[in-house]
Amino acid sequence: MKYRIILNNLVLNYLINKFMARRRYYRKKDDNLERGLTGLVVLGILSLLWVFYKNPQKSIAILLGAVIVVFVALFLIRQWRKKHFNKLLDKLRDSGQEEYLKNFINSFGLEGRKGDGYSFRNHKFDWDRINDLKKILKEKGITSNKKDVFALLRFYIQEKEEGFTREFIRKENLSFSDLTGTDFEKLLYRLFIAMGYKVEHIGHSGDQGGDLIAVKNGEKILIQAKCYRDWSTGNAAVQQVVGAMNHYNCNKTMVITTSYFTPEAITLAKDNKTELISKERLRELLLKYLDQSWG
Repeated sequence: MKYRIILNNLVLNYLINKFMARRRYYRKKDDNLERGLTGLVVLGILSLLWVFYKNPQKSIAILLGAVIVVFVALFLIRQWRKKHFNKLLDKLRDSGQEEYLKNFINSFGLEGRKGDGYSFRNHKFDWDRINDLKKILKEKGITSNKKDVFALLRFYIQEKEEGFTREFIRKENLSFSDLTGTDFEKLLYRLFIAMGYKVEHIGHSGDQGGDLIAVKNGEKILIQAKCYRDWSTGNAAVQQVVGAMNHYNCNKTMVITTSYFTPEAITLAKDNKTELISKERLRELLLKYLDQSWG
């Protein structure tokens, strides 16, 4: 009997600690409903403990009751948080700030200093940027809670990364000639992710001469992507990426093409320490890191 009491006491203590850990994770200052529900659950567990000590013979039934109470409470809290987040998304979209948040992710997703910043998947944000975003969302009447900000960032980063994965999960023979310029940039995004880089896609109409930024081991590489079918890549591509290097605060430049480089482009790249990746080398990298055969 003594060992049974000790064992059940340990199990109940574990359940309480587990629940309180989840409680700390989900806690919100403005969440009166969740706080009240948590209080009731804790009170219920304490009551079960009191009954247990008064009636140790009923320990199995009491333990089962405690388990049921905890899991029901966690289910209700999870459902509440899902409803809360859906309302948050509706407020963001109704305020017209959804595109702003996506641009924030694309613009500042690699700014976080090493060991300092908010990280999720392939993105890292400086804490000052997070505070700026929180302030803006508060001004727009969306949220003043930093955990809501993190939840929104995770949602849109996950959506972005899943989209890239779906587009390039195929393994059959593929042709560069079928790609648009944007498609090629997305392909390179997946390639450099697979190579262990943190990657930001910056290419758009009116960009400053770069399409991607890849970061790893102290290198911040500005990449110019040239998706050509019937002609070689010349000096202009090298000039553009070299000219934009300081604008994007990078320390290395690279040009990647689906064709070949002219002798003039090769000479200019060597003078400016710009790495060139032509079609053949690109095919090798895609086969090695993405297991895709391109022609």
